[in-house]
Amino acid sequence: MTVNGLQGDVENAMNLGLSLAELRDLQQLIEREERSDDQILAIEIADTSGTILFSTDKARLETPLPEDWVRTMSRSEGGIWQEDYEGNPVLGATLRNTFGQVAGGVMLRYNKLAVTSRTEAVRPGLAAAGAVALLVCSLLTVAGVWLVFRKIIAGFRTAETYVAEALVAGRAQTLSKPTGALGDDIISVVETIQQADQELKQAAEKA
Repeated sequence: MTVNGLQGDVENAMNLGLSLAELRDLQQLIEREERSDDQILAIEIADTSGTILFSTDKARLETPLPEDWVRTMSRSEGGIWQEDYEGNPVLGATLRNTFGQVAGGVMLRYNKLAVTSRTEAVRPGLAAAGAVALLVCSLLTVAGVWLVFRKIIAGFRTAETYVAEALVAGRAQTLSKPTGALGDDIISVVETIQQADQELKQAAEKA
């Protein structure tokens, strides 16, 4: 968010017709942003050649950026790019002028140890929350599967009872008929068997 905000502020200032080197207020801007977050180690703004024009680390002023940083900055098509400096992560954004040409870049170096320590601090809570969420989801899944299979098994039992009573005892009219697509198929099969049985009996009587 900080890098995106700085990118927008600098590009808006360049839209007024000033070059990057002429924006002297940028030094105060990046110093204010650095003081706002103790995780930030340094903020720097460089031109297209990679020369650092503004930096909260005074020893880095007028020094060149690494060549791979300059290549990344010049080839970026937008968004945030990431590099590394002395073991600490660096987030950068390419600056463009009103004509869409690369005018430089803004880079923010932050303390990896500070981020890691905060991550370690919240990890137990996240692990506990994850375990609770997993347990709840597992219980809900088991309960859902049990309810679904309970309904299916009950349907099979109703169908089994209907078939047995209808074909053996001949009491299909007084039985509770199975429902659903399977129930309709079972009723159709039972009626077909009963009709065939009746026709066989009639044929046997005639014979």
